Amino acid sequence: METGTDLPDSAPCPYCGAANSVENEFCAACYKNLHIPPEVRAEAKALKMMAGLPAKPIPAAGFAPAARPAARLWARMAVITGLFLFYLQWLRKDNFFSPLDFVNLGFHEAGHIFLGFFGRFVSFLGGTLFQLLIPAVCLVHLKRRGANLGWQLCLFWLGESLLNVSVYAGDAVRQALPLVGGGEHDWTYLLTETGLIAHTAGVAKFIFLCGSAVIFYSFYLISLDARAREPLELGNEKIFRL
Repeated sequence: METGTDLPDSAPCPYCGAANSVENEFCAACYKNLHIPPEVRAEAKALKMMAGLPAKPIPAAGFAPAARPAARLWARMAVITGLFLFYLQWLRKDNFFSPLDFVNLGFHEAGHIFLGFFGRFVSFLGGTLFQLLIPAVCLVHLKRRGANLGWQLCLFWLGESLLNVSVYAGDAVRQALPLVGGGEHDWTYLLTETGLIAHTAGVAKFIFLCGSAVIFYSFYLISLDARAREPLELGNEKIFRL
């Protein structure tokens, strides 16, 4: 390729055939070296500057300006702060029951119904399983659709549900918590059957630590996504928010 003012507008990639700007060193499609001499690329850039063309592409209509990612970063930090303050309630108050736990309770009771056909042990365990399964299913669904913040919040929900389970498990001996419809305490039965009733406090603490680890991992992922400054995707639509 010769230098001069009659440079072509584009150069085909020798590997995939995609059209590329003469200024490019690598193909925008397959990322392989275009083998365009450095002096040719330098001349193309100089001609572009002399022609008064912008050095950077103008954002398309509907896309957020450069200042938006910073606002999105601060919004994500606000979300993390709010969720962290919410998490602190379990450290400040014994047997804390949050508004979100009313939702967890509904799924918990549904688990007893749906899994009640698989024997007594599975029936008792089914409440806890369903309580954890629903946020996990929502997480997978939203992640497959590319809703970053959505599935990360579902991960927090999963951790929060584990905190609720830890409170229920820790009540296996005292049985101070009110039971929906009365009946036998799930975790009293489960820990007795597994021979762990003497270690109720340890089991509850282990579940609480697992829930806390999931929650802080969700914080990490939310902050990591914010720092990446990528558009939040909901389905096939890209929305520059949060």
